[in-house]
Amino acid sequence: MGRALPQNSCMGRITIRDVAKAAGVSTSAVSRVFTDGASASAATRARVNAAAKALGYRPNALARALVGERTNLVALVIGQARNVFDSLFLEALADALAKHGQNLLISLVHGESAVDEGMMSALDYQADAVVVAAGTVPLATSERCLRLGVPIILCGRVLEREGVDCILGDNRDGARQAAELLVRGGCRRIAYLGRGPTAYSDSEREDGLREALAHLGLAPVATATVDPDNDHGFAAATTLLSAPQRPDAIFCGTDLIALGVLETARALGLRVPEDVAVVGFDNVPMSAWPSFRLTTVDFPIATTAETVVERIQARLAEPNLPAIVRRIPTRLVARATTRRIP
Repeated sequence: MGRALPQNSCMGRITIRDVAKAAGVSTSAVSRVFTDGASASAATRARVNAAAKALGYRPNALARALVGERTNLVALVIGQARNVFDSLFLEALADALAKHGQNLLISLVHGESAVDEGMMSALDYQADAVVVAAGTVPLATSERCLRLGVPIILCGRVLEREGVDCILGDNRDGARQAAELLVRGGCRRIAYLGRGPTAYSDSEREDGLREALAHLGLAPVATATVDPDNDHGFAAATTLLSAPQRPDAIFCGTDLIALGVLETARALGLRVPEDVAVVGFDNVPMSAWPSFRLTTVDFPIATTAETVVERIQARLAEPNLPAIVRRIPTRLVARATTRRIP
């Protein structure tokens, strides 16, 4: 006849002591069963596993990790993550970490000044590494992380600082590809619509457009910034497309903005791409929908996430590696919102 199981309240937490009591063994025996490489007899393992299953007990992964040198937690400091791109990056980063037995700890921050607080929170949870995808990294906080042996990976921007690795898409080259396609399609009055200079990637994409057009003997006819509370940019797109000398093409800092431009063009009775060509950046799944078929620059989200994780593993294995800046290649995906090139 089996032992009676402890009658815990539904609100109580099942502990290692409950499992030990149900299995008729010591708490140290239970600990050995749930510790990789520790010795325990087959009979003890069977009794402990049976008791744990009956009680619904799961080992405290964080507590077990704290006994060793690592928690297998990687913290991601990120903004509000309201758009599709951020969601896709979160998923890709979590998947890439899982392949190495690591888990993602998300620290949401609001505004660049909160990055320091987000990083300190990651240290409170003893994360093995910190990935920063929002704002820049305060000097004092980065120095503290490095003293503690916690790698810092800056994703989406460049910061020239010892020990801080930077991984980002090749924004300038993506903009160059977009500019060359538009000019080859006959566009000469090209405008830029983005999130403004506070968004590092947007600044690089606008700079890339200017550089490419200058090489072709042109310059942007207008630049505009979307309202931070309206990422689709309907108001800014309406202003651009209602001008007496409206642009014949708009290159957008993100796909979300570009989709807003398409909706604005349709509302104004403009044909795309005959009256105005539109190019986005990111290649989120929505851009390929039949109702949009947006020409865009593909941002390699999965490759970026995998590169970040590879760098984390390298840093954990060899903390004194020189800092790197790695730009992941982007590529143009031509669809229906730009003119066909013969």
